[in-house]
Amino acid sequence: MARLAALFLTLLVGACAAHTADCTPAPVDCPVYKAKEDAAGAPCAPPCGPAAPQTPVAPAIPTGFLPWAEGFEGALRLVIGDELRITLPFYEDEDVTATVAPDGNIYLELLGAVRANGRTIGGLEKDLEARFARFLRFPEVGVVPNNFASRQVFVGGEVENAGVYPLSGPTGVLEAVFQAGGFLETADQKRVVLIRRGPNNLPMLRYMDLKSFANDGTPTENTLLAAFDIVVVPQSGIAKVNQFVRQYIEGVVPFNQSFNYTLLTAD
Repeated sequence: MARLAALFLTLLVGACAAHTADCTPAPVDCPVYKAKEDAAGAPCAPPCGPAAPQTPVAPAIPTGFLPWAEGFEGALRLVIGDELRITLPFYEDEDVTATVAPDGNIYLELLGAVRANGRTIGGLEKDLEARFARFLRFPEVGVVPNNFASRQVFVGGEVENAGVYPLSGPTGVLEAVFQAGGFLETADQKRVVLIRRGPNNLPMLRYMDLKSFANDGTPTENTLLAAFDIVVVPQSGIAKVNQFVRQYIEGVVPFNQSFNYTLLTAD
């Protein structure tokens, strides 16, 4: 008899829990009337049913970061260590080879320091032509890359092997995570962070749902990386809860997560 009572109590508790999870408490209870017609037009709570699905709210952009500017990656941009051939078709004896120095400049005998890091090849050519125009009658300039320095991206957070990885071809955020050994079980795949230097050299930030990309191929959720992008995989909510339990409960009181007990049992 006691075991039947225990089973009934368990089913009752489970039903109540399911009911509570699916039903929002009514703001107004239905009053009791003697006759059905007396209840016409009276305030009454709607019938209980499953809660309406809620649209997930995107996390706010942290202070100090710009909103993401789509398409800013644009054309190839020069980086420190790139080797360039500077050609002047009308003055072949002035052709030189220059390397983008650690300070971001190339150094030319006639012009001195010229900023090259972060610029496109076309932008550098126009700048050089304007500078050479002060000294040459025909200042047409060509910039031809001889050798490219290594383009790198940084992958950190909840991945197997956080670190710096070469960017050797078209690479999306998910591919970079795979290069870093893949997600840990504690990873939040729906809020992966991508940071990139944007307009005025200020950092831009966006969140990407790589889980959705893996499920339905949403292209905007796997942006192609640019040189020196930073990818950060945060912890999932469950991981944070588990970490809280480890730090503030298991470390303070003798708590065993596998502990269980049975109500109203009797032999």
